[in-house]
Amino acid sequence: MKMKKITYKLFLITSLILLAFAVLIYLTLYFFLPTFYEQYKTDQLQTGIEEIIDKSKDLSFQNAIPLFDEYAQKNNAIIYLQNNEGAIIYSPFLSFIQGSAQALPRVKFDNTKPLRNSNNLSNSFDVAMPIQFQDGNLTLVVSATFQPINEASQVLVRFLPYISIIVVVIGVGSAYLYSRFITRPLIYINRGAQKMANLDFSEKIEVRSNDELEELSNSLNDMSLNLQQTMLDLRKANQQLQSDIEKEREIEKKRREFFSIVAHELKTPLTVMKGHLEGMMYNIGPYKDRDTYLQKNFQTVQDMEQLVREILGISKLEQHTFKLKLEEVNLAELINIITKNLGFFASQKDIQIIKQIGSHLSVFTDRALLEKACKNIIHNGIMYSPHGEKVYIKLTQDSKQHHIQFQVINTGVKIKEEDIQHIFKPFYRIEKSRNRNTGGSGLGLYIVKQIFEALFITYSMNNTEQGVQFLVTIPLSIK
Repeated sequence: MKMKKITYKLFLITSLILLAFAVLIYLTLYFFLPTFYEQYKTDQLQTGIEEIIDKSKDLSFQNAIPLFDEYAQKNNAIIYLQNNEGAIIYSPFLSFIQGSAQALPRVKFDNTKPLRNSNNLSNSFDVAMPIQFQDGNLTLVVSATFQPINEASQVLVRFLPYISIIVVVIGVGSAYLYSRFITRPLIYINRGAQKMANLDFSEKIEVRSNDELEELSNSLNDMSLNLQQTMLDLRKANQQLQSDIEKEREIEKKRREFFSIVAHELKTPLTVMKGHLEGMMYNIGPYKDRDTYLQKNFQTVQDMEQLVREILGISKLEQHTFKLKLEEVNLAELINIITKNLGFFASQKDIQIIKQIGSHLSVFTDRALLEKACKNIIHNGIMYSPHGEKVYIKLTQDSKQHHIQFQVINTGVKIKEEDIQHIFKPFYRIEKSRNRNTGGSGLGLYIVKQIFEALFITYSMNNTEQGVQFLVTIPLSIK
C-alpha cells in the first residue's frame, strides 16, 4: 500500500526515535549496570556489617553466631572471626573446610583503624573491622566478589543480535501502526477539504475523537455550510440580476418601440395641420374657408393634447420613483360613480347597463389608478357595443375571501382571436382605418395594462356566448 507523505514522515521519525531510545537503553545497561550494581552491592554489604556490629554489643559470641550465618547466606559472602593473634575463631564455612583451623590464613588487624574497606582486588569487596561482644572483642573479616555482574555484561553482548531483531521488529511495527493511527483522520480531513476546495459539498467530515481534530472537522463542516449557503445566495442574486437585466432590456426595447410609435402618431396630425395652415396662408381652394379648417385644426390639437396626457400618464407609471397612494376603496361605490358618469354615452346608443354588485366589497389599493382603469374598461364596453345592446357589470368575492372579481361583458360583439392577443399593445386598434371618430388613440387598454401591473391585478379578455368578457381579479390588499 502506498504510504501518504505525512504517514511516511511520522513513521520514519517515530522509528528513529524508538531505535535511538533502544540503543541508548542498551548502552546504558552495558556501561553503567556493573558500576551501579557494584555500588549497590557494596552499600548492602557495608550496611549489613554495621547492623551486625551494632547488634553484637548486646549479645554474647555464641548468641551472635546466627547473625553471621544469615549475613553470609544472604549476601553470598565469606565471613569469619579472628582473635588478636590472627587465628580464626568462627566461620560459617568451617564445616566445609578439611583440616584444622590453623590451615586458614591469618590476618593481622590494626586496632588504630576501626573500619577499613579494602578494594585492592578488582571486582571484589574485602573488609576487616573490630567487633565487640559481651564476652570479648574479635576481628570481623568479610570478603565478596562481583564477578557475576561482569558475566551479565558479556551475556548482553552475545544477546545483542537477538535484542536488535526484537527491537527493530517491535519498533518499526509500532511506528507503522502509530503513524497510520495518528494520520488516518488527518488524511480523511484533507480529502474532505480538497472536495470542499473543488466546491463539492456532498459529504461531511465526520471525526469523533474528542480533541482538536474533531473541532477542526466541525469547523470545516461549518465553513462548508456557510460557503454553500453563500454560493446559493450568490447564485440566486446572480439569477435575479440576470432577470432584472433581461426585464430592463425588455422594458428599454418596449420604450423605444413606444416612442417610435408615438412619433408616428404625432407626425400624422402635425402633417395634416401643417397642410391646412399652408392652404389657409395662401388661400388655396377650399382652405379659403378658414373658420372650418381652424375648427378642424383645433380638434386635432385637442386630440394631440389628450394623447400627450395619456403618454405622460404611462411614463409616470413606468418611473421607478412612482409610489402608490394606498387607501381603502369601496368597489361598489366606485363602480356606481363610474357608471353614473358614463350614463350619457350609454343613453346615446340606447345601451342598458346591468349591474350585479355585492355590497361591502372593499380593497386596499390606489383609488385614482383603479378608477381610471375601470372607467376605461366600462367606457370601451359602451363605445364598442352596437345600439340597443347590454353591458353587464358584475362584482363578486371569491370563496376563499382573498380576491374580488370584476367583470364587464358587452353583448352583440366579438373580437378576433388574433386581435385579442395584441389588443393590450400601445396604439393597437381593431379598427384599422385609425379614424378618431370610430376608435380612440389605441393607448386606453395599454394604460389599463400598466395600471393593473402596478396594482398586482390579473386580467384577461375573452369571447363568450353573450359577447366580449373583460375579467379582472383584484387582491384585497397589496403586499
